[in-house]
Amino acid sequence: SELQNIEYNSTDKNGNSYYLNAERAFINLEDKKDDKINLEKVVAIINIKKKGVINIISTKAYYNKINHDTLFYDGVKVEYLNNSIVSGNFDLLFTENISQIYNNVIFNSKNADLYTDNVFIDMLSGDIKLKMNEKSKYITLTTNNEFIN
Repeated sequence: SELQNIEYNSTDKNGNSYYLNAERAFINLEDKKDDKINLEKVVAIINIKKKGVINIISTKAYYNKINHDTLFYDGVKVEYLNNSIVSGNFDLLFTENISQIYNNVIFNSKNADLYTDNVFIDMLSGDIKLKMNEKSKYITLTTNNEFIN
């Protein structure tokens, strides 16, 4: 079954709120055990209490209507704390209070661009961690400032 322009709202026990909107949603009505909804043209807003707002845009996502875990993919763009992050995937896992951004991650701040394998956002503290998949690989930093003598 296909639905147009759907919205979901939720708040967790810590006072963080979650809003999700999709232009189209596809639900399997025959499988009652299937809690996942396929979404297209997705916008989400997460308000982490006392930390800030995370804005997410993606072409597609899987949404779990029971636990609200959402797997965004295909053209993911995230804005958080004046930073912009583009990637292939953003897994928002309320069940684990963490989110992971991965696959071709570019982390843009006002002064620099970072290239990394993974960005983790702690959904309780709002803290950001960058991580490479292999210990021998490094996070690449490119500054946007010119050096003037």
